[in-house]
Amino acid sequence: MFSLVLCCSTFATNIDTSIFVKSELKMQDLIDDILKSRELKERQEASLELERLMEETLKNNGSYDYSFGNLVGVSLQEPTDNTFRIFTWQLYIDKNHYLYKGFIQTKDGKVFRLEDKSPDMQTVQFSILKPENWYGALYYNILDFKYEGEQFYLLFGYDAIDFYNKRKLLEVLYFDKTGKPKFGKSVIEMQDSYARKLMVKRFLLEYSSSVNVTLNYDKDLDMIIYDHLIYGTPFKDSGPSNLPDGSYCGLKLSKEGIWKYIDKVHKDDPSKILVDATSYETIIGKSKGLSKKNQKDIFGRSK
Repeated sequence: MFSLVLCCSTFATNIDTSIFVKSELKMQDLIDDILKSRELKERQEASLELERLMEETLKNNGSYDYSFGNLVGVSLQEPTDNTFRIFTWQLYIDKNHYLYKGFIQTKDGKVFRLEDKSPDMQTVQFSILKPENWYGALYYNILDFKYEGEQFYLLFGYDAIDFYNKRKLLEVLYFDKTGKPKFGKSVIEMQDSYARKLMVKRFLLEYSSSVNVTLNYDKDLDMIIYDHLIYGTPFKDSGPSNLPDGSYCGLKLSKEGIWKYIDKVHKDDPSKILVDATSYETIIGKSKGLSKKNQKDIFGRSK
């Protein structure tokens, strides 16, 4: 209750914050239904109502200054320049089908609904996407960077593909000259199976649901760190999938604004090198979207 009163007290006196407080409480009830209801129809109806209510609320004058800090179950990420924020949540359909919902709200009052079309996408690592044609994910971190003098943002996301496999991804977000958000820019460097470097618009790290995998920015190393994966069978009677081998790859931002591939993050420590990095093709796999000791949870927080 204290945090709610505190955030509301920061508003200008000419803004009626009570409408945001009421909307937030209603949103939380809907999120609880989305996360806890056993009936698919109830989860879908709650998600649709949450979309309607959130869009209506975010379009109200003064809503950008309201923190929505009491929402549990919706990820809210915003960059350090405070020019926009992005809301995302997960809708469970069944054990082999998840959808993602979300909105981008800009500081100048624009609101964009995000439509998850990832199940129908082909070669998503090379595609430029729009809000109405979005690779759905639950975002857990955001990092701003410059490329060719323009502002870009790197989104870290989680995608629960199916019962056996999960994904984490790096998504590049920017705004075009009209102020509309776009997803995908060739600023991420990867290495193929022939040790050739290639540029991709987004990076997908697919792995077995039986393991934990890291993909996040490390402030101490000033680079993105992710688990190096190898192909194997994680447990009896399961199909083959990607598993971490204990070594790490990385991405380091260059002066030109390119996220340069680092083959072995700990190359100066032989005890931390287990195998050479495998190809990007092996890592990303073939399911959903291509037709689609400090552990952290999917929001990037320490467990």
